Amino acid sequence: MSIQTVSIPRSPMPDMPLEADQIIEGSPVSCGLIAMQADDKIMTCGFWECTEGKFEWNYSWDEMVHLLEGQVIITEDSGESRTLNPGDTARFSPGMKTFWHITKPIKKMFTIRSPQPIESF
Repeated sequence: MSIQTVSIPRSPMPDMPLEADQIIEGSPVSCGLIAMQADDKIMTCGFWECTEGKFEWNYSWDEMVHLLEGQVIITEDSGESRTLNPGDTARFSPGMKTFWHITKPIKKMFTIRSPQPIESF
């Protein structure tokens, strides 16, 4: 057993596209990678980037995000909004329906705790 570490990616990441039916406005382009996982693959950590646009995201797992770059306005299904800027951290619960409006291209670090192992995205 040893401590695992990871650095913020400096080179382009693999495509991790949004589904066409999620996109509300614009043509957001996204990429990302899984940086590390727990042995049982229930906890996953990685990085994700996306260009400007609006899209819907429904959570089927617990997710914490830490915004490294850019700006995003996230609106819950209830209508309540939060603006995240670099340095901000947010948590989303399973079952949440959100609408993401990326106003400046973002890069985030994410940690997911899923009910089932995540093999890949």
